Order: sequence, then C-alpha cells, then structure tokens
Amino acid sequence: MKRRTPAVRAAALAVLVLAAAAHPGAVAQADPPEEVDQSLLVPTTLDSAFAPFTCRLRPTGPVCTGERHLDTGWVAVPDFPCDVTLHNRFVSDRWSTRYYDHDYLNYDRSVRSHDVDHFSTTPGGPATATITSHTRFFEPFAVPGDDTTRTIVTTGTIWDVRGVGGASLFRTVGTLVEPPGEVGTFTGHVTRDGVTTRYEDAPLDEASPEGELFGAVCRAATGG
Repeated sequence: MKRRTPAVRAAALAVLVLAAAAHPGAVAQADPPEEVDQSLLVPTTLDSAFAPFTCRLRPTGPVCTGERHLDTGWVAVPDFPCDVTLHNRFVSDRWSTRYYDHDYLNYDRSVRSHDVDHFSTTPGGPATATITSHTRFFEPFAVPGDDTTRTIVTTGTIWDVRGVGGASLFRTVGTLVEPPGEVGTFTGHVTRDGVTTRYEDAPLDEASPEGELFGAVCRAATGG
C-alpha cells in the first residue's frame, strides 16, 4: 500500500475542514435550547391572549415568545360620536417577547403590532374607513419582576385614519413614552388633512386629541 506524503495528508485535512465548515451539522449537532419551567417566572402569569408561549433559556436568562391574532367580526359602536351609527371590525396581529434575568425576573418586554380598525355605516361592512396602527412597544422595568414599574414606549405609526382608497385624514407618527403612574409624552409629528405639525415631549392628548381622531373617523366613514 502506497503511503501518503505529508503534502497529500495536509490537502486531505484541508478538504475535511472545509466540509465541516460548510456542513457543521454533519460533524456535531448543537444542543437544543433548554426548556424553562414557566411556573418560576416572575410575574408568574403570561398573557393568555398570546398563549402558548415558547420559553427558552438564553445566556441572559429565559426568553419567552408568543403570538396573538384577533378578528372581532363586525359589531355596532353606537357611542361613537358620528351622525350615524358606525360598525367596527378590529383585526390585530401581535408578536410578544419577554426577557427574564437569571433569577427568572422579568425585566423587559417588546411587542410588534399591526392593528387595523375597520369602520362601516352598515352592519357587516364593507369598510368605508380604517384606523391603522403599525408600532413596536418596548416595556423596560425599573425593578425586575415588578410590572407596576414598567415604562411603556410606543414607536411607529400610532394612528392613520383614512377612507378606503383615499388619502390620510389624520396621522400620528412618532414615539409615545408612558412612565408608570404618569401622563405619557409624545415626540413626533401629526398630519391633519395634509398639514404636518411637529411635537416634542408633548402630552399625547394635546398633540393628538381624541376628538380630532374620532372626527376624522366619522368624516372618513361617511364621506363627509
């Protein structure tokens, strides 16, 4: 049997190394992430609307993820301040992630959200107006494990009101910061019928009053 020279052996070893790099699973299988005992998490209750949560142990501690997909169907909203009764269908898709430290204390949360409120002047639709919200929520805790110390930070398109197929009548885009027990402040811009106003650390009800939002919905839904 012919013996391999050192050069041939080196070339063969290089081929094996390249193969391992291209197909690491063929050499060694990574261990799956460790499951987490959810009963040890603090706070202990995960939001049931996002169930089932999947929790895995990461280097920083447990991380739990869940999804919520909601469609209410059409319901009347007689208390909406329009000249006619509106009907609403709320469709929401949200993805939640919760972060825990090594003591299983929740210290941060994030939610990616895409919500659409459909409005119609007739039961069962079709929709004549929408409010679209496309945001991310970040919820850092001042005290890990105590969800009463959360600051809720919402960023993105908070509201966009428009008639179906029409231009935006009322649009609020920016960042809303809501510390625990305090009135939230908004930084961003609000566009009313094409005119944009910039706000800096303003109360949300000053920058984007509820009455203006509802008024825009009524106009969009009725074509007024």
